[in-house]
This record gives sequence, C-alpha cells and structure tokens, in this order.
Amino acid sequence: MNVAVIDCGTNTFNLLIASLEGSRYSLLHSSKVAVKIGKGGINNAQILPDAMDRAINALIQHREKIDSLGVDKVLVFATSAVRSADNKEEFISRAKKEAGFDVTVIPGEREAELIYEGVKESGSLTDETCLLMDIGGGSCEFIICNKQEAFARFSYEIGVSRLIDKFNPSNPVKEEEAETINRYLQETLAPMFEQTKHFRPSFLVGSSGTFDTFTDLLLAESGHEGNKPIEFEYSVDDFRRIYAKIMSSTLEERLQIPGMAAFRAEMITASVIAVKTVADQYQFQTIKSSAYSMKEGILFALRDGKL
Repeated sequence: MNVAVIDCGTNTFNLLIASLEGSRYSLLHSSKVAVKIGKGGINNAQILPDAMDRAINALIQHREKIDSLGVDKVLVFATSAVRSADNKEEFISRAKKEAGFDVTVIPGEREAELIYEGVKESGSLTDETCLLMDIGGGSCEFIICNKQEAFARFSYEIGVSRLIDKFNPSNPVKEEEAETINRYLQETLAPMFEQTKHFRPSFLVGSSGTFDTFTDLLLAESGHEGNKPIEFEYSVDDFRRIYAKIMSSTLEERLQIPGMAAFRAEMITASVIAVKTVADQYQFQTIKSSAYSMKEGILFALRDGKL
C-alpha cells in the first residue's frame, strides 16, 4: 500500500509518500513547501487571505505529486495555526474543494504522541530518559521519554511564528530583546519544568525543523554537507556557537551562512532562544537532531495499528 502523509504545519506543509508492506516501509518521496500560514494573523486566531491562498496552493502542489505516484491512502493532519484559527473551517472547506483533501485537525497532545512515534524510529532515543523537543511555527511540543515509553507530553502555543509576531525583535536581535523572550519562555514553561524535574532527562533530542538546520550548519562547517544522517549528535557548546552566530547576524547575513535554509533564516532567532532556554534549564551537555518528526510518526502509527 502506498501512503501519503501531509503535515500542515504553521511554516511548512510537508509531504511524505511511502510504500508500506507489513512492518516494512520504503520512502518514495519527501518534500516541503514554505507556507507561513500563520503570518500576520496567528496571535489573532486568523489565517489571513494571502496565507490561506499560499496554503491551498501548497496542497494543490502536493496533490499533483500524490496523483503522479499512485497513492492508495492519504492522511492530512493540521496543527497549531489551523487548530487555533477562528476561520479554520474555511481552510478545511477549501482544502476539500480545491485540492480534494480531508483535513484532520489534531490537538497538541496528539501531535506530541505522533512526534514521539516518528523520532523513536530515528535511532535518537536510548534507554536513558531524555527530553524530546519539537519547535513548530505555532506550538512547541515536549515529550519526556526513552525508546520504550513516553512518560509525559506537553504542548505550548509558543511556536516561532507566535514569538516573532508577539515580540517583533530587531534585525539583528538586541540582547535585551532576547532576554525578554527568554523570560517569557521561562514563565510559560515553568509548569513543565516543575513537573518534569524528577525525571532528570540526560540529553535533548530535537525533532526535524529547526534541528535539521542545526545539523545542516554543523555539517557545512565540517565540509560534510550532502551526507545528512537521520540522527546527528553534537554538544551544547556546538549549539552555543550556532546561537552566537545567529543572534549577532542580520537576516541578510543569516541567508549567507553555509547550510542555512532560506525559509528558516527569518524565524531561526526565536528558535535558538527557545532551545537555549530549555538547554540551560536542564543543564544539558548533549543534543541530538532527529530527521524524523510528526509526518513519519503518522506513517509509523498507521503501520503499527495506532492510527
């Protein structure tokens, strides 16, 4: 059975097409379209008209690829920006009418469950307890887990689109602006920090997205770009070097950094602040980037009868 999964995220709409045969799978296609569906309206619970059009055009583009590969089953899941939008029914209706997709809008806790299912397959998890972090445009998901079990799941509406829209930092970001965002994140995440302190997670695992960019930057530094692994480990010192470079640069300068994806450059300042806040709180020394995330989790959940 050929299966297509579309993850309608706040910044990108991701398409994964794979062939499933029993417990085995093979990847047929993977692509993403930058949409920024939350731009300009996410903190007002609106998908603005131009963002709505970008989203529908991305779905039409994905539909063309799906139709060309003979897919048997299509699963389309939407997350934070859509679920919090007052006009989400318009998006769902247009997705059906113009692209032929039935969109399922999922809550944050279900999103976290599917992220865990995906990352578990990447090899990033071990017998040790870790914190899994997924930075989205609309929300951030956190899972305390090991490779056998997810012990606790959290979802907060603190995605990078929301942070940029809320704080509108300078270019480059000023130190006092970064500290304001850091304080806001500490206050927002305080309940999670309190509830998870007894787990004592040993390291941080980042799911796709921003963490893919960290991998790309570090591989480009070492001259190994193009050989991107599913799971990539690096030190917090490596991350702090990335943080310093990103925070001291303008958008135009970030676009010139080897390994930087153009569609990540605008909002990656909020991402690195969020990662630093979490890494400092738990005093992590090691970070792992997993190339697998929710879209893979949907595929594996279907394979394993969990969907």
